[in-house]
Amino acid sequence: MGNLIIGVNRKSSTNHYHFPIPHLPNPNYPFPMNEILVGALVLSTLHALIPSHWLPFVTIGKTEGWSEGRTLAVTGLAGLAHTVSTTLLGLLVGGAGYALSEAYHELAERVIPAVLLVLGLWYLMQHLRHSHAHTHVDTGRLRGKSFTALLLSLCLGMFLSPCMEINAYFLSAGALGAAALATVALIYNVVTLAGMLGMVWLGSRGLRRLNAHWFEHNENLITGLTLIGLAVFNSFFEA
Repeated sequence: MGNLIIGVNRKSSTNHYHFPIPHLPNPNYPFPMNEILVGALVLSTLHALIPSHWLPFVTIGKTEGWSEGRTLAVTGLAGLAHTVSTTLLGLLVGGAGYALSEAYHELAERVIPAVLLVLGLWYLMQHLRHSHAHTHVDTGRLRGKSFTALLLSLCLGMFLSPCMEINAYFLSAGALGAAALATVALIYNVVTLAGMLGMVWLGSRGLRRLNAHWFEHNENLITGLTLIGLAVFNSFFEA
């Protein structure tokens, strides 16, 4: 609890009156809110465009002979399961960010670029190892299942594979308080779901002809470079 001290000069004597000021969540936290929101928007957009988040739904929908409406409905439900699990994890990380900033202000401002950089380097390593870090759905194991079994399998698979890279922004937003954390969560959920639905809608109309295989093969490279770029971007605004 901070105190406001007002000095009033009366006949060469100064009287001090103390008024309590309600404690606000980390008002002097140095990381700019705008940079957090821009970074969250960029990562959420990239997240939605990664083929592993929409191409399996296009493939399964065509294989099963689903209508466009059913394919989009399944995508929306599975995508919601995915964003909910990521958001729940993000809220926990955001709570840790708040606690960190309360105790270690200078350390907290350096956490987000460091996390982004480490994640970016990890994705680059996955690319060099030809590993798919963003595999959420194994379409081969879903063949021959009923619609209900397919839907449950897709939703469970997406729920159990939350994306980690956005948590760097949940961490930093948590240090700014509940409003910032809620804003990042809203951006992530809306952009990711809208992007997934949009890509499935386009994919059902032949977007795969634009060589989505190349994007899928290089998704770790693209993600890694984006994360490293955001780390540099955030470090620049902290300087």
